[in-house]
Amino acid sequence: MISGSRNLFWILPLVVIIASPFWKPVVEKFLAPHGFHKASKGASVRDTSFVMTGVQMNRYENGETDMVLNAETVTSGRSDMDGYFFKTVDILLFDKKGQGNTQITGGEGHYDTGQEILTLVDDVAVFVRNEYELRADMLRYLIPYKTVKTAAEIYFKSNEATVRGTSMSYNLINGNYRVGGRVVCDLK
Repeated sequence: MISGSRNLFWILPLVVIIASPFWKPVVEKFLAPHGFHKASKGASVRDTSFVMTGVQMNRYENGETDMVLNAETVTSGRSDMDGYFFKTVDILLFDKKGQGNTQITGGEGHYDTGQEILTLVDDVAVFVRNEYELRADMLRYLIPYKTVKTAAEIYFKSNEATVRGTSMSYNLINGNYRVGGRVVCDLK
């Protein structure tokens, strides 16, 4: 017959293995992370998109306000693109001193959350420090680089000059800009 504490060392694991169909599902359910559900075959996928109206979104960098975006409507969850979609966009960009010195407006916009690119269309205008004005049909704001780019026709106006061209790149930090295509410049 089986007796002694030495024989319990192999009997106890054997009992645990044999009884696993009874205790294993309860332990798995207890240890499973919350919020992750397995969809059964044929089950419909839940729609996670949303629409908000009258929205103000703030972006912070190093604890300081970097951007304030106001939009008439914000939509997310489209299957063709990730990110957020805006209507009637008004953006205020802040410099390192915390002053709101650049304003960007547009009719519609898309924010790509992965690449941090804000694309605006429909009569886009950029006003910088009450000195510069840029108008284009389409514009991209590359947030990590603080750069405005467009491949559309542009109209750039400053106190010293008026420039028209077919593409542009403008760095909001140092004020450098490059205009491409056929460029027409009127100096004052």
